[in-house]
Amino acid sequence: MKKLIFVCGPAGIGKSTWSKNYASSHPKETVLVMAADEVRKSLYGGYDKFPPNGDMKHVYSELVARIKSIVEKTESVTVLLDTTMLYDKRRLYFRDALDGDFDEYDLVLLKLHDYRTCLIRNKKRIREKWVPENVILDMVSHYMDPSETCKKRFNSVQEIYVD
Repeated sequence: MKKLIFVCGPAGIGKSTWSKNYASSHPKETVLVMAADEVRKSLYGGYDKFPPNGDMKHVYSELVARIKSIVEKTESVTVLLDTTMLYDKRRLYFRDALDGDFDEYDLVLLKLHDYRTCLIRNKKRIREKWVPENVILDMVSHYMDPSETCKKRFNSVQEIYVD
């Protein structure tokens, strides 16, 4: 079984923490976390380094390539895709790019009752991973629930409150 779980939410919500907790609570699964932050760091030299003009297309295509490489080499794996994916266009980009590579596609939307918690959690990360507060607030304002059309592309859609 090959499963891809999209872990979505703004910076500081706890995508990486949720992913680590998932991996530790599913010891019988081979779980790999693929994070856009880690790919960006490997391509540009740091968590605080971004592509020219902030265009993340190169990071996303490299992330897809790395996931495809993993899937080709394994018979059974759960891949957690840890990146913001704040709206349908981004979610469907990855869903389309990885179509046919997995047996199951699940969408996990991490949420908070008070998104100011993202600002607090952000400051608890290593300094190199800090995201400017105005960027987090912008992400929160653009975070959208998936449309019915988008939901139909996934085997399951979960909203999980992480506060």
